Amino acid sequence: MDLRERLRLLKAAGAARPRAAGSLPSPAPAEETAPRDTTDTAPRPFRLADGLEGHLVTTVAGEAFVVEHRYPLTYRHGPLPLAWPLDLPPTVWPLLGRVAPDFDLRRAAFLDTETTGLAGGTGTYAFLVGIGFFRGDELVIRQYFLRDYPEEEAMLTAVAADLAPVACLVTFNGKTYDWPLLETRYRMNRLRPPLGGAPHLDLLHPARRIWRQRLASCSLQDLERQILGETRVGDVAGSQIPALYFDYLRSGDAAPLAPVLLHNRLDILSLVSLAGWLGHMVADPLGATPDGELLCGDDLYQLGRLFEDRGLLREAVACYEGARQRGVEGVTETALLRRLSFAYKRAQERQQAVAIWEQMVEDGGLSLFPFIELAKYHEHVTRRYDVAEELTVRALAVVERRRALAGPGAAAEYREVLHRLERLRRKQGRPRS
Repeated sequence: MDLRERLRLLKAAGAARPRAAGSLPSPAPAEETAPRDTTDTAPRPFRLADGLEGHLVTTVAGEAFVVEHRYPLTYRHGPLPLAWPLDLPPTVWPLLGRVAPDFDLRRAAFLDTETTGLAGGTGTYAFLVGIGFFRGDELVIRQYFLRDYPEEEAMLTAVAADLAPVACLVTFNGKTYDWPLLETRYRMNRLRPPLGGAPHLDLLHPARRIWRQRLASCSLQDLERQILGETRVGDVAGSQIPALYFDYLRSGDAAPLAPVLLHNRLDILSLVSLAGWLGHMVADPLGATPDGELLCGDDLYQLGRLFEDRGLLREAVACYEGARQRGVEGVTETALLRRLSFAYKRAQERQQAVAIWEQMVEDGGLSLFPFIELAKYHEHVTRRYDVAEELTVRALAVVERRRALAGPGAAAEYREVLHRLERLRRKQGRPRS
């Protein structure tokens, strides 16, 4: 569908399409069109199509259509019951997403949208807004569906009412796409966006950080299949969803949209399960995963980097050592030992770092950093300048071999090592006090 056709639909689809069973009801009499208080009007059952039974909720801007599903916290989507993330220590969420220490999943909304396109901008509508939240011993998922463009203000008003008691937000790529799009739609309708400044945990970022090296894709559906072990049945591809909505606008037949609502609902369930899985990895990286297996070395390596960036050096060292024992495939052993030794060094555990560098020097190879780090250690800590000079001479030989293989690109390394060697020789020529 080209841009011209899409704009035509956005402007005139509601007026042009025929009314069909399950489409918008006839307008109410004039005396009933005044805004009504939602506290005085109970939701009315409404059937949009087979498999799309929900309720009409009345807002000050009109009526909005919502479908609600409830899941007990014992329900499993993947290897975890939905209650699992609620039992994790609250310290895991700031590590995953740099949110405040008081981030509370019991007061969070898990949000996902389906839109008329992926380009964003003022011409893109969120025609389905799914919100999941914990209530008592259930996970409640409400899906607000835009039956026609004139209902957008009512739909957004109903969504804002659901988000009013929410203290924080959980999404997947929501910081970049879903939430900015919704904020745009609120402003286009002259409404104040809800959740202003609320903490926002976007699971895409920690997921990419941990799995992008060993997985071909970190989309939510791929993580659902490869990490959570869930395979969808009856789902629809995300790329087909905008076309299905435009078909509905033309025909008035909402039945083909039932898989779209299922897709959105499964995304929210996956958000909850993925939050539990990631939180468990951070809380107990060396223990068994929820499916009873141990994390592979590559995942431990990436968790170590996460801990190191957050300043948790002991946790980082534990993950790197675990990765060393279990083996890594996505990174070289040299890269792992470099990270591990520097984490030991930053944690003021120099002897462990020195032991790694000495073993790497003994093993040979073309890695330069263990020679340099050992030379620095003996120059500044043990003051054994002769040993530091010997290591620097050996480092110069490694650089010569690297230059023969890499060509002129290693010239900067050669100058740096040569400068270090000359400085060490000058130091040894000074009178000692």
